[in-house]
Amino acid sequence: MTNIKRTAGLALIILLSVSLVMPVEAFGHRKWTIGYDENKNGPKKKEQGANGWYFMYTEEVNTGGKLDTSKVKECVWTDTGSCWMWYDYDAMWVPEVYAAEGYDCLASSCWWRMDGNGIMDPNVTEGAVSGVIAWEAPEYGTYSINVDYTAGSMPFNLYGKDFEDGDGLTLSLCTEEKTVDQAYCGKGPKTGRKVIEDMPSGSLKGEVTLRKGDRIYISADPGEGGGSDIATVKAEIIQEEGESVESFFLTMLAAGIVVVIFCLVLTVVIILKQRKADEELLEMVEEDEEE
Repeated sequence: MTNIKRTAGLALIILLSVSLVMPVEAFGHRKWTIGYDENKNGPKKKEQGANGWYFMYTEEVNTGGKLDTSKVKECVWTDTGSCWMWYDYDAMWVPEVYAAEGYDCLASSCWWRMDGNGIMDPNVTEGAVSGVIAWEAPEYGTYSINVDYTAGSMPFNLYGKDFEDGDGLTLSLCTEEKTVDQAYCGKGPKTGRKVIEDMPSGSLKGEVTLRKGDRIYISADPGEGGGSDIATVKAEIIQEEGESVESFFLTMLAAGIVVVIFCLVLTVVIILKQRKADEELLEMVEEDEEE
């Protein structure tokens, strides 16, 4: 009985070791987030495409939630040009025109903001453009997406001047082929202060099948009036089906089979050894009785 318990304990140790070590790579790449203090496979500053994340824009606005992905362009990381300094950033993502040397963001009331971690404010009074966060699938599979947002037009007072010209903002969750989900976010309450917590909030959700290299897009369309628009998102992407998911479960299944076979073989060996030892002991006892 003691030997059987030891066998079961050894088998359990082997199974736990395999589950903790072998599938780490597969399981660790099944979730991606943006907008959190600590992201899972999240974006990196200054680097387009890190863990699949891209920071982009499009000059198309007021499209009713539709996104023509063929017209989306990549932003540039910069510490010049646009009004990033007003947000206490060292630098941030902006359309290339806003990063040009000598560009006067104050003259055009350009308060564009894309911090690289879920904030995208297409807040430009003249020549507004839509902000876009994209994520690229690493392999073929089914992915579920959840985007929690706080967004809309924020009436506020700055240096004695009221800014109330926003006409709301449309958030969309899209692929290259279709709009998965969208929400129109109107004006927040007039508080005289910039308080993001008072803005409209909600979630965008969807499940899509993507090929390797296909992208998911989260866009913030400022509409006709871009002034005072603001948006923050927390997005979570989970791979539900695909090669990595399948390899994880196949690895666990194979490990389980190996452990079961190992247990059976070891149990048989122990039983045979125990039976042989019992037989030898019986022979010794019989010999003693004969003497």
